[in-house]
This record gives sequence, C-alpha cells and structure tokens, in this order.
Amino acid sequence: MPRHFLVRLTAFAACVACVACVACVACARAPMPATSTAALRVAPLFELQSNFWVNLHQFLYMTARARQGLDAARPSTRDALADTNGYRALTPGQRAGFESAVAYYAASLSKRSLLFDSTLVAQNWRLSHATNALSLRGSGVDGALAAELERAAPAYRVLWWPRHDAANRRWIANLLPLLDSRADSAARWQAARYSTRWPASIRTDVTAYADWAGGYTITEPGHITISSTNAGNAGLYAFETLFHEASHTLDAALADSLQAAFRAAGKRWPRDPTHPIIFYTAGEITRRVVSPDHVPYAEQYGLWKNPDYARMRPLLEKFWQPYLDGTLSLHDALYGIAAGW
Repeated sequence: MPRHFLVRLTAFAACVACVACVACVACARAPMPATSTAALRVAPLFELQSNFWVNLHQFLYMTARARQGLDAARPSTRDALADTNGYRALTPGQRAGFESAVAYYAASLSKRSLLFDSTLVAQNWRLSHATNALSLRGSGVDGALAAELERAAPAYRVLWWPRHDAANRRWIANLLPLLDSRADSAARWQAARYSTRWPASIRTDVTAYADWAGGYTITEPGHITISSTNAGNAGLYAFETLFHEASHTLDAALADSLQAAFRAAGKRWPRDPTHPIIFYTAGEITRRVVSPDHVPYAEQYGLWKNPDYARMRPLLEKFWQPYLDGTLSLHDALYGIAAGW
C-alpha cells in the first residue's frame, strides 16, 4: 500500500494509506468500574483489551458521522445511528453531557479521518492507555477532547458500555482458544512470508465500533482497533481479520520490494497494490492453519469485484500462490506480478 515515511495505516475492508503516529503518555489512575476489563495478553502476539475510553471515543465519532449523513450506506454507520435503545431513560444531565460530546465531535472531529489524521491517531493511542482511569487528567489526551469524553462518560457508562463491553468480552473469549492453539504457527508462517520478524506484541483495542470498515491499524507502535460487532469480524473471520491487520505492521519490506519490481518492469505503481496481497495472504493463513474449508474474507464479501482487485487476483493466483506454496521465490513472484500488471 502507499507509504509515508515509517508509518502505515489501514482499514480492513478499505484501500487506505498511512499517517504519522505521535508518541503518547501512558495513564493509570483510579480503577474503573467493575465493567472495565484489564488487557488480556496472548503473548507474544496480541494484547487484547476492551477499553472504556477508546470505545466511547469510537462510538461518539461514529454517532456524529451518522447524524451528519456521512458513510450513510455503511452498515456500521446505520448500526451506530440505531444504537439508542434506552436513551430516554437517561437523566437530563446525562443526555446533555452526551449531546454536548456529539456536538463537539460533529463540529471538530467527525469530518477528519481516524486513518489519516495524525492527531486522531495519537488521541486513540493515548486513550488506549487510560483503561484504569476514571478521569483523563494526566493522560496526554487533548484537553478539549478529554473534557467532552468526560461529559459523555456518565451516559455511556450507564446505557451503552455494559452492552458494548459485553460484546467485546464475548469476541475476545471466543477468539482466545483459537489464538492459544493456532496463533504461534500462524505468526511464524506469516512473518516468514513477509521476510520479517513478528513484533514483540501488538496492542489491540476491541471496540463496538471501529470506523465504518470495522477495523484499522497503525504501525510504530503497532495498534489495532477492531470492532466486535461488525459482521465481517465474526467466527473465523475474527482470526483472519486480526492477522490481516497484523500484516500492516509487517509489510514494509514487501512494499519496498514490490515497488522495485514495478520500477524494473517499467510499470506505473498502482493504487494500494499490497492490500490485495494482504487480503489474499490472510485468507490463506486461515485456511492453512485453522480450516481448509474456510472461505477467505475477500471472496466471501466480494472484494475481488473491485476493479483493481479483480485485475490483481489472477496475478496473485499465478505468482503469489506458488510463492506461498514454496515453489517460487519471492523475487520471481513479485517481478511476475509487476510484469503482468
């Protein structure tokens, strides 16, 4: 995919590029209510958590966009707009606090991209480290944003958080046995195919909403935000999605090599050429490591109908699949793809 310096960013079901990520200050204050959950580690691969502040941030962002008619055709946007069961039972003060936050997001944040905006990337990272904080004071989160999140927190904690956190916990609990039994072998195979090493761990925030696509990833440091309620992340697709997202922390060398192959072939660098490779490889990982009957995400959800993906698919089948099978070198696979483009 296109690269900007050292940081790449992706939505699982979209072709996107990357932004710079700002370092953050971790925060640990007073304990959250019992509905909060500490990080669940699957060392050394993923650090999964259901985080109150990240979930609230993502929900407010999606709610503001939905009310503005942005991404109106996306199922996740419609779900966020309809996620109001019990709203009238809130106290006037709780409703006022939540509406204040939605208005702030609509005016200041909702038209900015969670994927491309470096400030939003940094805020999500900082919120991810505020799991045990009742207040965001000292967290490094922008003052105005922190104030609005704290205004919305009472309503969210009463009405939405129990449901969202329960969905996140179920998603994690359903995935953990598969990660325990298959993740190590999947990670070794994936890292070898990308000619790199798996990172020490990848922080993974499981949220009810994660942008319209249901998931996105930043790198350096690796940080996945993934939706527990998105239909495309259910069942074995949870495993495939997670390894797809992890691919974006591994593919720098692949992108460089592929770009060199396109230059050598005298071909114009296409839009987001590594993303089809990542979709293809994540599906193959799941079939090889989990179930040979698994239907890969890109096939199940019709991504190969996208014109650029449709053009790339036969090249992947001709050159990338033999590489994955060990019958073709990485050099020959990438140069074959470039020559055939």
